[in-house]
Amino acid sequence: MSEIAQACKEAEESNCEYHQEVLTRRPSDMTEMMPSLYKLLKKMNGSFFVANCIKMAEPINVKKGQIGLANLGNTCYLNAVLQCLRHVSDLTLFFHKNSDDWIHKTDDKDAILCKAYKDLVQGLWNGTPEEKRPVFLRPAGFVHHFRNSLKGTAVEHMIAPLPHDSHEALVFLLDQLHEGMKRKLNYQVMAPPDSPVYGALTAWKDQVAPQYSPIIDYFFGLMEVRVQCSGCSNTSKRYELFNMLKVGFPDFKAASLEDCIEDDFKVETIDEYSCDHCKPVRKPATISRKIWRLPHNLIVVVRRFNMNGTKCHAQLKAEVDQTFTKWFSPESQETSKKATYAIQSIVDHHGSSNGGHYTAQVKSPFTGLWNNYDDENVHQIMDGSKPILGQSSYVLFYRRKSS
Repeated sequence: MSEIAQACKEAEESNCEYHQEVLTRRPSDMTEMMPSLYKLLKKMNGSFFVANCIKMAEPINVKKGQIGLANLGNTCYLNAVLQCLRHVSDLTLFFHKNSDDWIHKTDDKDAILCKAYKDLVQGLWNGTPEEKRPVFLRPAGFVHHFRNSLKGTAVEHMIAPLPHDSHEALVFLLDQLHEGMKRKLNYQVMAPPDSPVYGALTAWKDQVAPQYSPIIDYFFGLMEVRVQCSGCSNTSKRYELFNMLKVGFPDFKAASLEDCIEDDFKVETIDEYSCDHCKPVRKPATISRKIWRLPHNLIVVVRRFNMNGTKCHAQLKAEVDQTFTKWFSPESQETSKKATYAIQSIVDHHGSSNGGHYTAQVKSPFTGLWNNYDDENVHQIMDGSKPILGQSSYVLFYRRKSS
C-alpha cells in the first residue's frame, strides 16, 4: 500500500477532518491518530497538495487536478508553462493561502494578472477528470489579462495569436507576479564586514530589500562573478540575482545536463578590461561565474533557439536527481550548496524554430507518476516512473528535496 493510500486509510478510520493548523497546535494528537499521515506530511514538508487536498473523511482521488487547458489559438506555449508553474507546490500553496495579503489593491495590470493567476490555479486544482472523457478549462480570462499586461512592454509581440516562446512567456509571467506583489523589506546584514559572506549578503540586501516579493524566495538565486586582470592579477567581485540557469550544448551536440552546465560556467576571456589598478592602460582579463545561492525551485532553460533562426535538436540527458555543488563558490555557506534537486516538470518543444508545439511533463504530487499535459489532453507517460528527456526538452523545473 502506498504512503498516500495508507494515510487516507487512517484518515477514513479516524472519521475526522484535517486542517493544516492542527499540526502546529496538536502534533501529538495527529501522530497518535494518524501516524502514516503525519509521517507523510513531514516528508513532503507541508506540501500544499497533501495539506489542502486530503479530506480525512474520504479517500483521496489520485487524479485530482489532472485538468487540461484549452488551446485558444496558438496558446500551447502558455498552457505548458502554466501546467508546470502550478505544480510548484509552495507557490500554489501561497496563492491559495496568503496571496490576498500580498497582491496590490490596485487596478494595475500586474496586480490584475496576479488575481487572474490565482483564480486559474484554484480552478485547475478543484477539478477532477471523469472516467470516460477528459476535463479541461478554457483559460480565456487569464489569457485576456496576460495579453493586456503585455501592452507597452518589450515583449508586446506576444499579444498576437501566433506561436510564441514558452521561455519568454515564463520570464514575463514571473516578472508580473513579482511586480504585482512587491514591497519594501526590512533586511539587516548581521555578518561582520570582514566575513567572506558579507559581500554576498550585502548584495542580496541591496537588490532584494527595496522591492521584495515571495517570488524572490521561490525562484531567485545569487551568482558570484569574478573578474581577474591579467596584468596585475587584481580580482574584483560582484553578485547578481538570477531566476533561471540558461545552458547550451557544447558544439551543439548531444550532451548531459552536467556537460551543458560545465560548458556554460567555463572561464571566459575579454581583451580590453578597464582595471582600476592598471588605468588608463587596458589589459586582458578573465571572467568566471560561480553559484552562491540556489532557490528552492530552480528553473533550467536549455538554449534551443539560435540567433540565426535555427533550432538545436541535440539530445539532452539528465538525472532525475541532481546536485550543483561543483559549480558553487568555495566561500558560499548556503544550504543549497549540498542540496539535491529533483525534476518536477518539463516544458517540451516539438518541431522547428518556425513552428511546432509545446507540451508539459509533470510529476503527480499524489501518485508520484509522470503525466503529459498536451493542451486539453492529459495522459500518463508510459508506466509513469520517469519523464522522457531528449531533443524536445526545453525548460526543466527542479525542486529542492527535503534533507
